Order: sequence, then C-alpha cells, then structure tokens
Amino acid sequence: MPEGPRKTLVARLRTLRKASGLTLAQLTEALAEQGVMLSASRLSKFLNGHELPSRAQIAAFHQVCDAAPDTARAQEAVRTTQKMLYAVVDAERDKKPLRAHAFDVAEAREQQESLRAEAAAALSTLREEVAHERALRRKAEEALQRLAEQAGDHAREIGELTRERDAARRRVAELEDAIAQGEAMVRLRQSEVRHLDEMAAETAEETARYEESALPPTAPSTAPLSVTDLFALVEKLRDEDRDATADIAVDTFCNESPDGIPALWQEFREHSRKLDAERLLAAAARICGGVQLYHLCRTGTFRRTAFILNTEVVTGDHLIDFIGGKAPVGELARFGKACYERDDQEALGFLATACQDRPEAAVRDFYRERDARMSASSPGRPQPWWRFWR
Repeated sequence: MPEGPRKTLVARLRTLRKASGLTLAQLTEALAEQGVMLSASRLSKFLNGHELPSRAQIAAFHQVCDAAPDTARAQEAVRTTQKMLYAVVDAERDKKPLRAHAFDVAEAREQQESLRAEAAAALSTLREEVAHERALRRKAEEALQRLAEQAGDHAREIGELTRERDAARRRVAELEDAIAQGEAMVRLRQSEVRHLDEMAAETAEETARYEESALPPTAPSTAPLSVTDLFALVEKLRDEDRDATADIAVDTFCNESPDGIPALWQEFREHSRKLDAERLLAAAARICGGVQLYHLCRTGTFRRTAFILNTEVVTGDHLIDFIGGKAPVGELARFGKACYERDDQEALGFLATACQDRPEAAVRDFYRERDARMSASSPGRPQPWWRFWR
C-alpha cells in the first residue's frame, strides 16, 4: 500500500469495490457500459495506487459500485472521493505539475458549472414568481375596471384593490430587475465555463506534447537506422539537451546492429565527438556479449597507438578499456575465455591493465561458482579462475 493521501484514496476505492461484490472482470464490463473503457490491469493499478484515475472515472466507479438510492447522498460520496483524488494530486504537485494543473482546471470548471446551474435554477424560480405576480396584477386591474364601471358603493374596495395593484407593480419591477441580473450572471458563468474548457484543451495539448517529447525515438519498422542516420539523430538530440533519448538510441543500435559499432565510432571520431565515441564503447561493453566484443576488438578499429623512436607501437585498445570497467562479470569472463582460446596474449595483457580497478573478489567468486557447476556436470578438472585473471 502507498503512503499519505494516495493510501487514503486507494482504501476508499477498495472499500467501494468490496461493497459492490464485483470481480475485476465484472467491474470492467460494468464500467464499459457506462462509457469508461478500462482494462483489468489498469483497473488493478488504480486499486493498488500505481496510477490515478480521472474525475470522470471516479464518478463512473461510484455509479457502478455505490448502490445508494438517495441521489444527493450518491453525489456527495462522489465529491468526497474526488476531494481525496485532488489531495493526492496536490501532494504530488512538484513532481507532476502538468497533471496538477489539469486537475485544477477541471476543479474550477466543475465549480463554475455548479454555480451556473444554481444561477439558472434561481432564475427559473424568479420567472415563475414574476409570472404569478403579473397574473395577480392583471386580475386586480380587471377587478378595478369592473368596479370603476359600477362605481357607487365600491370606493373602499377600489382603494384596497388599487393598493394591491401598486404593490404588484413594484414587485414585478423588482423581479424583472432580479431576472435581468440573473440572466447576466448566467451569461458570465457560461463565458467562464467556455474559458475553462479552452484552458483544459490547452493543458491537454501541452501534456500530450510533453509526453510525446519524453518518448524515445523509434526506428522504422522495416530496418534499423544506418550509421549516418544514427549519427545525425544523436547529434540533433545532444544539441537539444535530450541526452537520455540519445543514450537510448545508442543502446538500441548496439543491441540491434553490433557489427556497425566500429563504423559509428569512426564517425564520431572524425567529427570530433569524443564524448559520444566513449559513450558508444561504454554501451557496447554493457550490452554486447563477450564473444561479440572479442570479434569487435579483432577488427583493429579501436587500437590505441603511439610513436616510440619513430615507430608506431600498439599501446592499448579503447574498447578493451571499457570492457574491463563496464562489462558484466559473466561477459567479461567469456571475453577472457575467447582471448585465451585463441592465444591472444596482447588482448589478455590489455584486459589485465583495464581490470586493475575492478574488484577482484567479484570476478573470483564468479569463476569459483562456474568451476563448481562444471565439476558437478562434467568429468575432468576445470580451469581455475586465476588462469583467466592476471
């Protein structure tokens, strides 16, 4: 269970679901009948606190789970749960400002809609009252007209009816003024609701733009990116400060097209992008297998040379430097085994230098576990760990 306001909301949703007696599948079908399409897995995330439902989903959830006959009580229960949801959003406002803004707009829109409905109801009552007062005025005027025609003994009755008529006129004037103000308030509320709808649409657009920008770049489904295209993509993402997306693109390339790593490394070097070249080798050491790494080293692309007495001498290998520091222990062992089986003493020497800062205990424990498995599964004496660890 989560903590804080999110825990309170989850407990509320679980209580509603338990009271309904519905399974997740039945609850999903019932929500679909209300026009809310949710999968069972996402509904489970709502009930576990991993995701937050929307205000509309909360209302539909209550309509399915809460069988309260009293409409007012059911609406109050929905508002209570929505307040719990808003408390979670407010507590996480610093982490999810876009979502908090969207909830703020929805809350303000609902309040304005409620005020508009109240103003419309009051306006309807005023109109009924003014219609009643107008009927009384017409009745009094008709009676006055009849009495005026009869005259004579009806002077007192005429005075009373005259006062009733004047009072009705004043009341009608007051009600007409109140109606004019009520109509103005309804127009203002409708205008505010339209503005809030526009704010909600803009918020949704900005949220979608943010989520789209956060997605990693996807390669075409027909073939992976070429070396030239990937170089251009990484350069563009770095210049736009989208380093995480650029790293994902490099990792995907190492996983799908390991044979293109030498060409991409040369491309980075030729365009003076030394940091990207180092990131590429670090990703290759993390992702590629030990045998694949050995074949990449055999290409000779990554060798480090120096001139000693006017003679070019191989002093190391850029890729092996990252293999010694970044490769998983199991793949590091496979790389050393590939060097040992091919009697590549030069690569073994570079590997020993690269592994100087690597914790020896981790590698020794790996080889001891492997030796124990080999002794149990096959006859013969396994190679000790120090044969591969200089």
